[in-house]
Amino acid sequence: MKCKKFLKDLLLLYLLLNLLSCEKKNNDFSPQQCMSPELQSKFLKIMVHYSSKLAPQATHETKFNSDFNWYYDRAERECKILFCHYNKQDSSYSLLVAREARSIKPMKEGIAVKAKFDSRGGFENYNEIFRMWKMPEDSLVKRGKFLFNRMLNGEDLTLYYSRFQQDRFIEYPDDRFTFDPSLRRWRDKELDSISFQ
Repeated sequence: MKCKKFLKDLLLLYLLLNLLSCEKKNNDFSPQQCMSPELQSKFLKIMVHYSSKLAPQATHETKFNSDFNWYYDRAERECKILFCHYNKQDSSYSLLVAREARSIKPMKEGIAVKAKFDSRGGFENYNEIFRMWKMPEDSLVKRGKFLFNRMLNGEDLTLYYSRFQQDRFIEYPDDRFTFDPSLRRWRDKELDSISFQ
């Protein structure tokens, strides 16, 4: 009787360890396993309208006009999805996107995004969780995966903000800049509090 229970417990332990090892292998967050190449392109094409600076002469109301496609197409070519996770419960995607940083040396900056497509092919919701400082791509990949994993697990990222880590991890949000999902853009608490008359 004790032998059967021991074998049963041993088998259960083996299955549990096997399951855990499979989960770890699947946590590479590969964009190719998360989205088709067409969906990746579609995601980036929409995202750059929110994550990039406005095209010359564009406003937040006109930035999707075809007159500005040349600008946002270029911005899309400078982006690459590093990590992707699809949440089956709410049909949303979480991504870490690298983009070319304006710098003398080749550098990248990371943008962590959570978004969900609507029935018309746009975004039902779009939220930038954080933006990383510009850094060499290999550093961005290592630090980005660490932060991305913590973000997906719902862990607090405050210790990785600039006030604690300087320019090693997260540039925004901070005490001054926060992302407003309803407007789909970063807000500056100091400038936004100034009223112009």
